[in-house]
Amino acid sequence: MPRYHIAMTNAKDFDETERLAAEGLGPRYAVPPMVRRLGATLYQANRDAPAPLLGDRLRSRLVGSPKSWSLARTLAARLGSDDVVYCLDADMGLPLAGAFRRAASRPKQAVFLHNLDRPRGRLAAKLVRAADTVNLFCSCCSSQLEFVQEWLKVSPDRTFLLREHLDNRFFTPGPPTPGKTRPVVASVGLERRDYVTLAAATRNLDIEVRVAAWSAFARKQSKTFPAEIPANMIIRSYQPKELVQLYRDANVVVVSMLPNKYAGITTLIEGLACRRPVVATRTRGLVDYLTPPGGISVVEPGDSAAMRAAIVRLLEHPEEALAQAQTGYESVERLYDFDRYIETIASRLESL
Repeated sequence: MPRYHIAMTNAKDFDETERLAAEGLGPRYAVPPMVRRLGATLYQANRDAPAPLLGDRLRSRLVGSPKSWSLARTLAARLGSDDVVYCLDADMGLPLAGAFRRAASRPKQAVFLHNLDRPRGRLAAKLVRAADTVNLFCSCCSSQLEFVQEWLKVSPDRTFLLREHLDNRFFTPGPPTPGKTRPVVASVGLERRDYVTLAAATRNLDIEVRVAAWSAFARKQSKTFPAEIPANMIIRSYQPKELVQLYRDANVVVVSMLPNKYAGITTLIEGLACRRPVVATRTRGLVDYLTPPGGISVVEPGDSAAMRAAIVRLLEHPEEALAQAQTGYESVERLYDFDRYIETIASRLESL
């Protein structure tokens, strides 16, 4: 019987996230149910890895962390051909690929890619010869899969588009906050966001623009925000329950993006799940999510006039906005359902 393992770089207290989810205070995370579904062992490099050696520290200058390289060495010595390892990020997956390449008995390996298509990622993937050891490359963006097919000469049958998911028991429709007096345009996220265009599109409109611009994984970039924040724009962090209410308060959810190949998906599908009409920037990273589901008005990057027109149209035509929101909402269970996501990836790993 195969033995399953899930490896990731960062450490997260999943007992706490499960407790919060059970109390309705936060969304479910996919890792705990995936572990249960597969009977897998979970490894978090920043928690479980032995003390790194000098070689681990040197290799981490290229990709990953010293602890991800240390954990890779440990697993390569421990696992064999009856094992299947799913890496939740390339910073863990590439060190494992390098370690497994030298192993006498090689496990099956799958790696989820977020943003490998960058200079260090390209170099690291070549140097560890990831194409020789990784059996399956997964990503929520087809751009990442096309990259490994072209750059690493990986056949399409070794790539898998795993659509993004969300906890659709947590992100749900609901009533707006009592006493709301003005239309609300909501925008969420920090990675590769373009709030300069959003500010230009909504400047001088009699609305509130509420921006939840915080991320555990992304840093603020100089292009993210306008030099002067408009009077009708409020930017702050939101707790999970507050974030759901922000979506529910929104007359329109805007996903305003800089050109990129991987970011913005989560906000888009959370807006749909809360049955809100969405205006989104057409980027390579979002292309898999802009069609076929409706519920989304699409504008080009940096086109503040088109973004303003799309927002104003939805605000001035509430019946059209409601119909668009309903179409998007109906796509969520079919395409982004949490439990279906777990079963999809588990079945794909079992097929290895």
